[in-house]
Amino acid sequence: MSDPLVENKNVRQRPDEGFRRWFLNDYFDLILWYESARGELTGFQLCYSRHHDERAFTWQRNKRSSHFVSSGADERGMPWIATAILHGDAGPVPGEVLQRLQEEQGELETSLLRLVIDAAEDYNRRVTENNGTAGSSDG
Repeated sequence: MSDPLVENKNVRQRPDEGFRRWFLNDYFDLILWYESARGELTGFQLCYSRHHDERAFTWQRNKRSSHFVSSGADERGMPWIATAILHGDAGPVPGEVLQRLQEEQGELETSLLRLVIDAAEDYNRRVTENNGTAGSSDG
């Protein structure tokens, strides 16, 4: 069953932190960071499996990409802390997650969808080339 991404238009903006956009559904949170409202994209964080075994893939321009496990829920998927803590290496971003993102694209522009998928696939190639031992990679 498809649950399309919708854009949260009420994202709190802080002038000293650039401009943010946030797309979400029951499975994904995608936060995009820009230099300004009309500026260049500087990074994004794709959080998925929000209610059980949450993971976060983060890409930032001119920095290392990372893929971490969230410690923000108990074994039943119930939140137990207000802000999740990212830790450990979650390995490659699963192909089925990227496929689901495509299927649930919703209001997310195709160019942004492609950028997220390309960044994750590039990260996966680099992790695989390093025999899965890299916690992060250039990208």
